[in-house]
Amino acid sequence: MNSESTSVAEPLEEFLRSKSKGGDDSGNYRRNLERCVEDFLEWLADDARSNGTFGDLDERTFRRYARELSGRDLAQGTIRTYYAHVSAYIGWCVREGLLEANYAQRNVAKEPLPENDGRRSGDQQAWTDEHRRLITRYVDRRAHEAADEKGFDAIREFRDRALVYVLCYSGVRGGEIFADPKDTRRNGLRWDDVSLEDRTMTVLAKKQDWSDRSLTKQAVGPMERYHELLEPATDEWPVFPTFHLPSLYETLRTGLRAEYDWSDDEIEGFVDDLTGQTDVFEALRDYELTPPSINTDGARRIMRRLCSEADLELEGKHDYLAPHGGRRGAGEVMVRQRGFTAAARLLDNSEEVVRTSYSHIEAKEMAKDAGDAFTEHDS
Repeated sequence: MNSESTSVAEPLEEFLRSKSKGGDDSGNYRRNLERCVEDFLEWLADDARSNGTFGDLDERTFRRYARELSGRDLAQGTIRTYYAHVSAYIGWCVREGLLEANYAQRNVAKEPLPENDGRRSGDQQAWTDEHRRLITRYVDRRAHEAADEKGFDAIREFRDRALVYVLCYSGVRGGEIFADPKDTRRNGLRWDDVSLEDRTMTVLAKKQDWSDRSLTKQAVGPMERYHELLEPATDEWPVFPTFHLPSLYETLRTGLRAEYDWSDDEIEGFVDDLTGQTDVFEALRDYELTPPSINTDGARRIMRRLCSEADLELEGKHDYLAPHGGRRGAGEVMVRQRGFTAAARLLDNSEEVVRTSYSHIEAKEMAKDAGDAFTEHDS
């Protein structure tokens, strides 16, 4: 094959297959790659100075694309991400012998890109000790008041309480326990994946493999009490089901039609007699139908609502306790109390990544240690 006359778009599918883990449909990473590279290819097709082949690519091609990206109404980090994904594709093409060099990585090509904003590791939201105290105190009080008022019908309040405790104390990623509409493999954590006795849960990790993660003693109690109230019909039930009534009704209708061969008239007559979430969940249990899990957007909405109800105000990009902040907060505690190696195990990350993400802690401790050293030296 004459690579100079080969279309830059031709090897895209092979590239994407090489990046797939667990099949062509797996992972947000593959989809993000595809979207970004296709954006570049569309731009390249409209570029009057190129006919879209590898023989036309050089530093100036990517400099023009970098200038095009920088002129869009996008966050600086998004611009750099788009360009990095395109560079990854071009680098792969170089390794496959389709191009002699990754021109996207040349300094002259990257000059129009926005500078890295220099964000320090400690600038990202992390739930502090005070955040944990305030939000757990609020969901505890809310759940117990609901139990006094509604008894076993207080499922929603205890679901929210369990969710907060898991985010506070497990270090898990939201994408590992909530559903992702864009990824069929991520349908939410199931009770079959949880062992409260062993204090573990098995999640589909960011690396697209199944990973055993820890449930600390702080989270186990709220999970146990919540499980008693939820009474899942089978272990296939999601740990954090949605309480969105239209979704629950649709699940019930679909299940009765597919599993029990009910007619539409029978289904509607049955559904019309249900008066709300309690009745719907009871019906789902009776017929062993599985409700859908909340998704990542739903989890954010829950946390936003809980923070508003608790009068917990934050500043910055997220004016509420975003789920990823719980993970970072757990990482902060582990780094300070047990060190980088233990934090890496809890967070299912490499120690190198954790050291980079929490370098502000090491720098602060080093500053104190160095200051003490100079004091001792000068005294």
